[in-house]
Amino acid sequence: MKPIHIAMLSLVSISLSLPVYAQSEHEAVLCEAATTGRVVELEYDKDASKGCAPRLVDVHQVAIGNNGTLYLHGWQTRGCTKGRDFASERIFRFDKIKAVNLVEGAFDEESKSIKAEGWDGCLGSNCFIKENICE
Repeated sequence: MKPIHIAMLSLVSISLSLPVYAQSEHEAVLCEAATTGRVVELEYDKDASKGCAPRLVDVHQVAIGNNGTLYLHGWQTRGCTKGRDFASERIFRFDKIKAVNLVEGAFDEESKSIKAEGWDGCLGSNCFIKENICE
């Protein structure tokens, strides 16, 4: 194999692993929150430019999607969602998350109920979760 082919193969291998590395920086914090019933503050890359407060999310489950992206299933209690601030069950993709921090907070009864039901990795008939990491 020519040195140029080896270099190109190495470059492609490294670039394919970069998104996984970026996701792993959030995985430990998210799993700590999920396993201890804690709350995280999430900041999407465009939230601040929309005038949105960071989102507060009760972490229910963390998983890897079929596309290799890290996902979070949880209950959002603060922050913009389609231009409004309201509490709801949400699925978050972590390829556009700017920051994740553990914060003080407790699950309300509705959030506890939804966590107890679990999540099968589907939205309607679209099942896109490959592996559940923690809950």
